Formats: sequence, C-alpha cells, structure tokens
Amino acid sequence: MNHTEVPEGKVFYIAVYDIANPRRLPRVLKIFRKYMNWVQNSAFEGELNAKQYQALKKELQKVINNEADSIIFYHAEEQKHIGKKIIGREKNEITQYL
Repeated sequence: MNHTEVPEGKVFYIAVYDIANPRRLPRVLKIFRKYMNWVQNSAFEGELNAKQYQALKKELQKVINNEADSIIFYHAEEQKHIGKKIIGREKNEITQYL
C-alpha cells in the first residue's frame, strides 16, 4: 500500500506531528481532538473509518504549511496488532472525542 491509499473499514491510527509555527498549533490540536485521542505531546491515536480519516486529513491540510509542518500517520488494521509499552507516567487517559 502506498502512502495515498486508505485502508477499508475501521483502522487504528497513530498520528505524530511537528508544527513549525506555534500560532498554527492550537488549530491543529483542535482538529485532531475531534477525531482522535491525545496520548502525548505531538501524538494522537484512535480508530477511524475511511470517511473520518479523509475528513481529518482535509481539515489538517487547510491549516498546515506543507513546506514547514509535518504530520505522519501510522496505521494497523486492528489496535491489538500494535504493542504499547509506557515508561514513566502516562500523559493522558484515553478518551474519545467523537
């Protein structure tokens, strides 16, 4: 699968981002919180269907600067296929904003 294809059904995503301009960051965070769970500074996770994923990407693309900002989406067909180990304090309890 190349980076433009969208998997079918619900997919578990991890999004990490680097926003160069601090003035854009609150808008990016607000968009992510509509679709995913905040887990760490610059990281969100959650299950999205194809329509939700496309809507999230569309909203983000209206806000970010493609030359300065970076957003990476990792995905797996099911969350159970991704192991998760936390060292130290967990930053945020998992909550869904949908």
